Amino acid sequence: MSSEGLSKFLEALETVKKDYTCGFCSELLKKPVTLKTCFHLICEEHLRVLEKCPTCEAPLLDSGVYKDDGLEACIDSAMQLDKIFSRFKKDVDTSEIHEESDKNAVTKNKSLKKLSTTKTTEIKNKSLSSIKKFSETENPDTSVISVDSNSRVNRTAGKRNVKGETPLHVACRLGKIDKVVELLNEGANCNTKDYAGWTPLHEVVQNGRLDLLQLLLKYNALVNVPGVGNETPLHEAVRYNHKEIVEVLVKHGADLDARNCKGETPVQLASDAIRKVLEEAAQNIQETQTANVTHVSNIQTELDFEDIRIYCISQYRTVHNKLKLLARHHNNIHTEVKFTKKVTHLIVDTEDDRICTSSLDVLQGIVYGVWIISSEWVTKCSEKSIEPFNDYEVKGVGTRIHNGPKTSRFNKYKQLPGLFNGCHFYLHNFNTKYEISKSLIINKTLLSKLITDADGVVLRRVPNPESIPESEKLVPYHAKKGGKLEICSHYIIFKDMYEPMYNMKHLKALPLAWLIECIERYELCEP
Repeated sequence: MSSEGLSKFLEALETVKKDYTCGFCSELLKKPVTLKTCFHLICEEHLRVLEKCPTCEAPLLDSGVYKDDGLEACIDSAMQLDKIFSRFKKDVDTSEIHEESDKNAVTKNKSLKKLSTTKTTEIKNKSLSSIKKFSETENPDTSVISVDSNSRVNRTAGKRNVKGETPLHVACRLGKIDKVVELLNEGANCNTKDYAGWTPLHEVVQNGRLDLLQLLLKYNALVNVPGVGNETPLHEAVRYNHKEIVEVLVKHGADLDARNCKGETPVQLASDAIRKVLEEAAQNIQETQTANVTHVSNIQTELDFEDIRIYCISQYRTVHNKLKLLARHHNNIHTEVKFTKKVTHLIVDTEDDRICTSSLDVLQGIVYGVWIISSEWVTKCSEKSIEPFNDYEVKGVGTRIHNGPKTSRFNKYKQLPGLFNGCHFYLHNFNTKYEISKSLIINKTLLSKLITDADGVVLRRVPNPESIPESEKLVPYHAKKGGKLEICSHYIIFKDMYEPMYNMKHLKALPLAWLIECIERYELCEP
């Protein structure tokens, strides 16, 4: 390995180690867990003493954690690699790497703290000098262009045309870098999808604009957002044979195993030459998407605070009266008389542990990805101040393990497809109202709306397992890889009693309770 290659490898290894470093003890993770509140990693042993995330200071509030059995193996591999290559560190000056990485980490953490504590703080971006350097090296003709380091998301910068394209979409498609920089300075959202499903990042990848790609990445563009046919930017880069763009995307956290609607991954689509680029880039990852997702989440939370549109289903008149009072004293609070797509917050009654009862409105709120907030939030707010949403968000529907509201909200922030994307449903014998519980009475029309709003398809006829149309042979986006539903595109939904007449890989017969649980958990549950 050349000295330059060794230097890049050590740099990538340091980046991986930082990703696997506990935010509390600053050591490599031991029995790592992912906080559901903000998706940061910490050692499991610290949970009992922490009230806030040590990285972004988000309150934990018993929100629980995710565990990944494969993570410990990855950390162990990183430790072994560090030991093997430790003797080479003396020969390669990595002091600048550590210094720059530490500066970036401090900058990101400060930015996240400010975003989580006040809605008026401006979003920090890369320094002006780094952007000027990029302009001079990657695009000499635009060396005079600079990027404001204090730009923040602006709703007015997202005005759409008839195709759903924002001005940033158009500027990226036309390759106008000066206009792109201007829009980013004004706070344009680089992760917005047009009506076809493309983001600005898709546009620059399709046009082979490496300079614009690197610019969008500096503004926290999410690299794994699927577009038409669930094609990610990496799928597009591979198809168009853009080697340099493939390399940059992978180094910035693009998922090599992301599946499009046909189940194809970038690796499967790649030629031998591109596959080699993929493999080499995967060994030199410079940045993961964890920080970007957290950044986007904080931005969206801030925007949600600016325009609060509430639909309240509390059974207590005092809550409704207090809500009207708050709306009169706070210009950003508005009440809605119907549950439409304008609604950003659903107010519900909860038990002491902030668990709410399942109802049609709650299921619809999960499907839409809105904030589902305890009515306690209304009582705690005052004429002078508004309480933060995180402290009162519902922790589960019916039970704590059914934490669909928060999962759905993050799914929306990440611009991912709906829960039932790639799924086709036939509702068997739902001709009359069906009472699942006292609070949840459903019929075919209401159930069909839930499915279609969750990106699924409702069929009029029973699917024939031997003649599924090619257009319907899709891979469910949210199916667990290697699970029973990995390639199951068709479902026959029965009421209470059902006959499992179909239990094939691509077609299954399942009860309504399974469908409701999928929404409450916001995951395709294993049958």
